[in-house]
Amino acid sequence: MIRLGADTEMVRAHAQAMRTGTGALRERISALGSAIRSVAWTGSDAEEFRATAGTRLAEATTLLDGIDRRSDELLEHAVEQDRVSSADGLGSGGDGPEGPDGDQAGTVKDPGDAEGTDPAHEDIPEDDEALDPDDSAQGSIGDCYLLSSLQSLAQRDPDFLRQHVEEVEPGLYEVTMFDEDGEAIVYQVESVQEGGVRGAEGDQSVYSLYERAYAMHLDARGVDIDGGFPEDAMETLTGQGADAYDSLSIDELAEQLDRGHLVNADTGGIDDPGHDQIVGNHAYTVSSVDTEAGTVTVTNPWAAGDPNAPKNVTLSYEKYRESFGRTTVGRTAEKGVFEGIGIGDGIGWL
Repeated sequence: MIRLGADTEMVRAHAQAMRTGTGALRERISALGSAIRSVAWTGSDAEEFRATAGTRLAEATTLLDGIDRRSDELLEHAVEQDRVSSADGLGSGGDGPEGPDGDQAGTVKDPGDAEGTDPAHEDIPEDDEALDPDDSAQGSIGDCYLLSSLQSLAQRDPDFLRQHVEEVEPGLYEVTMFDEDGEAIVYQVESVQEGGVRGAEGDQSVYSLYERAYAMHLDARGVDIDGGFPEDAMETLTGQGADAYDSLSIDELAEQLDRGHLVNADTGGIDDPGHDQIVGNHAYTVSSVDTEAGTVTVTNPWAAGDPNAPKNVTLSYEKYRESFGRTTVGRTAEKGVFEGIGIGDGIGWL
């Protein structure tokens, strides 16, 4: 069959390039805000300068938000183009006109026997013990960005995870996540990723179900689950925006956790972090902050037991800054009017 329309791989590549570019610019904006805050300058001129700078940086961030929305639209166009260009015109969502975003109910079905998957077990537990990050172990899949986000959810809002997973039949689960527009998608999951995340004893967990649903979500968009960004995972899991920063002060880190926000830190692009128990090119959950002691505790998605990469590491804030190149903040509720760079939650105060 002759395929008509856009080259969807090029569209996806362009959308990803836009995302990469806005991410880099956000880091520069954050660095500029930090530099302005660090200048010991007082008086009316200083206040006027900081106010003007705050306005300009907020405008730049709004512009980047718009570019990100355009990037999301391109990805949606690519998905739609693949759907209508397929041999049956229906895509891979199921028996009806579902497409990658599912049918009218927003449901995407797991084929159940996809290559690289195992059947899901019945009665996978959802209690606090089962959701405890200390009982979770990343497998051979490079999705630390996703698992560290799930750990953040389990620590900050475990009920959110439970409310979005339901066993509708023995071994068949519905996992609700969200598309690029924040619209809910229900993934019917009856398998888990082979070699994926498991509990400390090797048992399947809620993390395993989310990992499978996220793999289905990415597969519909032509993206592999190996490698990714915490902000994308957080937004898909929660339906709310997430923001990445090149640095946050220890007080800002503590404030985000106090607000119940999801906070991750990653060593992406850093081969030799500043702390000997932190792994390079890896994502962690920021679990707690002690502003009096000046320490930050992070949780590794890997299993416990490795003395060179413990499950939980407490390090000084200075070592945290040396080890982690980015900090990502997500949320399970809509961002407040006064949140964002320059106002409200402390991030980017000028």
